[in-house]
Amino acid sequence: MMAKIIALTRVGGEPRVDSRQVAEQLGSKHKNTLELIDRYTEKFKGLGLLAFQTEARPGGQHGGGAVRFALLNEDQAFFLLTLSRNTERVVDLKASLILAFREARYGYACQTLESRKKEASQSGSRLARWRYAKPGLHDHVANLREQLRLPLDLEVAI
Repeated sequence: MMAKIIALTRVGGEPRVDSRQVAEQLGSKHKNTLELIDRYTEKFKGLGLLAFQTEARPGGQHGGGAVRFALLNEDQAFFLLTLSRNTERVVDLKASLILAFREARYGYACQTLESRKKEASQSGSRLARWRYAKPGLHDHVANLREQLRLPLDLEVAI
């Protein structure tokens, strides 16, 4: 059984996974996942900024309120999974997270490469326009070359 695709979000340019999604994939309650994160907060912080958010919970029989969740970076997500037994479900989740984070890195790298190529192309175009748009630049360069040319005395005295 392969776990479903994990959706990642970006926080400060870094891919993150929602702790609620991890709990759902683990088949556990989110409050238990949060308790693990809270119990080992210092360890999680040692692996990067530990980002928590709250979201309004829709009303219902338990009423509204806010739900607190963590957005975990790659290392934090795998640390959380190491705190779980290696059941088939946990192993599938690990594989899914590896693929999700790898895809996020690859997509970001491709996006960065494309933007750099575009920037370089635009810079080259601006340089070419500047080079050829300068009035009299070619004449000035030709004049300098002429001045630097050394006279050759080809007549040899006999």
